[in-house]
Amino acid sequence: VYLAYSTALVLGAMGSMAVNASSSKSFAPKWFRAYSFVGFVTSVAWIYVLAAEVVNVLQAFGVVLGVSETILGLTVLAFANSIGDLVANLAMAKAGMPGMAAAACLGAPLLNLLLGAGSATFLGNLLVESPYPFELNMQLYVSLLFLIFTLIALLVYALYNKMKAGKMLGVILILIYVASVVTCLGLEAWGGKKLLTQNVGRKMQALA
Repeated sequence: VYLAYSTALVLGAMGSMAVNASSSKSFAPKWFRAYSFVGFVTSVAWIYVLAAEVVNVLQAFGVVLGVSETILGLTVLAFANSIGDLVANLAMAKAGMPGMAAAACLGAPLLNLLLGAGSATFLGNLLVESPYPFELNMQLYVSLLFLIFTLIALLVYALYNKMKAGKMLGVILILIYVASVVTCLGLEAWGGKKLLTQNVGRKMQALA
């Protein structure tokens, strides 16, 4: 990790000196658009790195203080993981590109869900065991139910309002998020930490 940080720092310093030496105060750099793109990617990368470090620190605090990993994952850690996307999407929306920001809001979790779960499942079947044993816990079931409900609510709202997003849409999405967190908090308070984290896949298969 430190080697990667040191390499990035050295390369970034060399690149900045080269840009400074080849630029003028009166004229834009020759590769101005490319520099803008690189600057955007670099800023997102730094936000991601800092957010990852925050996640590691919070995980350590959770272990020391005995806080449930489920609650940390649903609240603080989820926010820390998503802060990069949040900042980038808000920047695009303020820059007059709300369509791109909305597409990024839906594209990022879609990428994590489909590509992340798909590649993990494919590699698990290829390298570990086929069919790959997939752990299904209560947290996963609750998250999937709220995800499906959110997507259906977004579709119904968009069709009803002719693809126009109003203030009510923001209120609805915030309420759904609060309801999901409160539901998981209630399940943990009622059944303890094991209720959300225990593997219930075999029980559901037996019922089926």
